[in-house]
Amino acid sequence: MKLALVCALVIGGMTPITAPATQCGWQEGWVKTENSKAGSKGWDSDVPLRFSADFSRRKEAQRIEGYFDQTSIGCGQSTTLKIIGAKSADIALYRIGYYNGAGARLVQTIKSTKRITATQSTPPGQYLVKLKSPGKTSTFVPLLIGGSSKSEITFISSVLTWQAYNQWGGASLYKGADGKRETKANTVSFDRPYDGDGAGQFRYMEEPLIQMFEQLGLDINYLTDIDLDKAPEIDTASIVLGGHSEFWTQSMRDVIEKEIQQGTNLLIFGGNTAYAKTDLDGRVMNNRIPYRDINQPESNFMGSQFFALGIKKDLEVQADSKWPFNVLGKAAVIKGIYGYEADTAMGTKGPGVEILARASISPTEKGFVAMSTYYAASSAAGVLNLGTNAWVCAMANRCPWGHSFDATSMQQIRLVTAAIVKQAGRKKIGNWRPAFIDIPTRS
Repeated sequence: MKLALVCALVIGGMTPITAPATQCGWQEGWVKTENSKAGSKGWDSDVPLRFSADFSRRKEAQRIEGYFDQTSIGCGQSTTLKIIGAKSADIALYRIGYYNGAGARLVQTIKSTKRITATQSTPPGQYLVKLKSPGKTSTFVPLLIGGSSKSEITFISSVLTWQAYNQWGGASLYKGADGKRETKANTVSFDRPYDGDGAGQFRYMEEPLIQMFEQLGLDINYLTDIDLDKAPEIDTASIVLGGHSEFWTQSMRDVIEKEIQQGTNLLIFGGNTAYAKTDLDGRVMNNRIPYRDINQPESNFMGSQFFALGIKKDLEVQADSKWPFNVLGKAAVIKGIYGYEADTAMGTKGPGVEILARASISPTEKGFVAMSTYYAASSAAGVLNLGTNAWVCAMANRCPWGHSFDATSMQQIRLVTAAIVKQAGRKKIGNWRPAFIDIPTRS
C-alpha cells in the first residue's frame, strides 16, 4: 500500500513504565481531580462510529486520516503524527474519561504542525485525536499517554488485536482485499491508519469500560499491550483487559503469568482473550497461531478459554449470592450477552474454577456451554474472566456484529461491571473473595 505522508505532529508525554509520576505531577487521586473538570459534550458528533475490521462497511468518502509512529508515549518522549489525505489539518486532542457524562475532554487544539511537550495539560490516559480538514470526512487517531508505573489498576489497551483486524489498505491478518481468508496478510504494520472511523476497536471494546473506571475515581495506569510486551513487571493491584484482547506476544503472556504468581489480580471483561500468539518486530506484527496449538492453552492461566464463534446466548447467574453477580439478585438472567465469541472451562486444562454464570443448554443442544469463571491463585490473586466479547460493547449498545441490548440488560451489565471495578483496587482479591470450585483442576 502507498502512504502519502504529508505532515507531522510531534507530541511529548509521560512514560507508562520508566518515569515516575511525580516528574509530570501525577499524584494519588489525580483521576478523580481530572474528571471533576468540564467535559466536551458532542466531542464525537462529527465522527460517526464506524466499526473496524469489516472493510465492506466503510463508505467511500474523501477522508483525512493518520497514524502515530508510536502507539504510546511517556514523559519526555515524542511521537510523530503522519497525516494522509490532506495538506493541513485542525488537530484536537480529546482525553477519554467520565467528565460528568460527557465522556471526553478537549485537552488541546493545534492549528498547524509543530512540536509540543507534555505538561500538566496532557494528563495520562487514552486519547482520540480528531483530524479535520475542509471538504474531508473527519476521523480519529488513537494515542495512549502513560503515567505512573504504580497504581491501583493497570488498564491494557489491546492495540495488537486492533491492528490484526485492521483492513486499511486492503489486508489484515484475517483476510485480504477481496474478503477471503486465502488472501490474508502474513504481516501487518502499525504504519497505517485504522479502518472504520480511525479509532480501531477502542470506541466499542474499551471506551465504555474506561469511562466507568474514571467515573469511580480509581487511579489508573494506562498501557498498551506493546508496552506490556516490554514490561519487566507492573506495580499494581489489578490488570484489566477490555472486550477483545485476542493477540498476545509470548512476552506479554510471560508478564501476565508472572504477575498472577506474585498476587496481581487479572480481570477480563471480554472473550477470546489471549487466543492467538503473534510476534512483534518493531512496528510489524508477524503471523498468528493459537496458543493451544503449541501446548500453551490460555485456560492454563485464565481458567477458561475461547470455544464458540457466532453465538448469542442468555447469561444465567449461578453464584447469585457472591461477588460480583450478587448485585443482580436471585436467578438473574442477562439476555443475549454471550457472544459473538464466548469462552468455557469445559474440556480445557487449567486450575479449578468457580462458574459465576453460564448459558443454558436447550433440549437439542449438546456439548460445551459459554460461561463466566473465577478462581483464586495460590498467590491469592483473583482471576475473573467474563468470557464474552459482548460485555463492554453492550454497556453502550454498540456491538459490531448486529446484536442489540435493551435498557434492562444494559443496566444489569453496568451494575456487575461497577461491582467488579469497585474491588479492582483491592490487592489479592482471592483473600477477600475465595473461589467455590465447580470444575476441578484439569491437566
